[in-house]
Amino acid sequence: MPLIQVDERQRTRKAPQHAGEAPAASRRRGGSLFREVVEHLRQHRTRLRIEWAQRIIEARLLTAMNRKEVAAEVASIYDNYVEALETGTFEALQAYARDLSERIIPRGVQTHEVVGIVLLLRDVLARSLFAKYQADQARLTRVLNAYEPAANRIATTVAVSFVEERERIIRQQRETEEVLRRINDALEEEAKRIALALHDEAGQLLAAVHLAVAEAAHDLPAPAGVYLDKVQHLLKEVEAQLRRLSHELRPPMLDTHGLMQALEFLAEGVHQRTGLRVKVGGSTGGRLAPPVEAAIYRCVQEALSNVTRHAKASKVKVDVRRGARTIRTMVTDDGVGFNLKTVTG
Repeated sequence: MPLIQVDERQRTRKAPQHAGEAPAASRRRGGSLFREVVEHLRQHRTRLRIEWAQRIIEARLLTAMNRKEVAAEVASIYDNYVEALETGTFEALQAYARDLSERIIPRGVQTHEVVGIVLLLRDVLARSLFAKYQADQARLTRVLNAYEPAANRIATTVAVSFVEERERIIRQQRETEEVLRRINDALEEEAKRIALALHDEAGQLLAAVHLAVAEAAHDLPAPAGVYLDKVQHLLKEVEAQLRRLSHELRPPMLDTHGLMQALEFLAEGVHQRTGLRVKVGGSTGGRLAPPVEAAIYRCVQEALSNVTRHAKASKVKVDVRRGARTIRTMVTDDGVGFNLKTVTG
């Protein structure tokens, strides 16, 4: 905005004694003029908010938020901004900046976006003041002398509050992720232990039962052998089911062959036990980090368990897609579903 830059040079020449003055002192000296500025910003609140929101969208800031969310934040930030200009106190603005940070940092909003929107607001308001006072250069200079130091301090306050809160949230997220990682590792180790017990210890017991039944067959009359054959057949089915369940609980192929083959194995096991037809599609585009593969496997395992228990479905599709920075896994079935309002009401 070249005209404002020219006026700033004029202001520097005319009033150099105020260049390093604190915003509060500038406000006290401005007196009624500063109140007039605040009244102007309140009077044109709607128009200036709309203009500011449009500038934010054009600058591609806050892209993680939709237009309705941007409009809501614009309204709140604007009111806090003007209040800080009026009172010279920044506690409410700092509190709002921290609250805003908690809501938008998890959605990926970056520091430069927050600083950018505050600087855009400063520019929008400065343009409005220039349009109001441009006919009186001396008065415009006094207005900018009163407005700009306070506006700069507000921008600094918001930026610092956001950065501090962002660092706190990131630190908290890392600590939480570390705790969850340890819990997940412990659960996976326990799953391995149980799977090994099912496969080895239960397998050994079943083998001993097979031998005992075979020995008993020699000492019993021939007709009894028919029943013992049935018992041995059932024992073999139990053995096969235990072996498959132990592999599904913590499939070795998840470590050796990756997620997709482990899901195929899981799908086949569910089909054999329940008759549910499970189709696995998509691709991970290569191996993922072991914790990620384990987490996705567990999610699909739980989803298939829910389908078999509640959905009354005949077929299920598991689809895995890898994006640039994400893995999307969808489990869909042809079952009865449920009424969301009934569940959440």
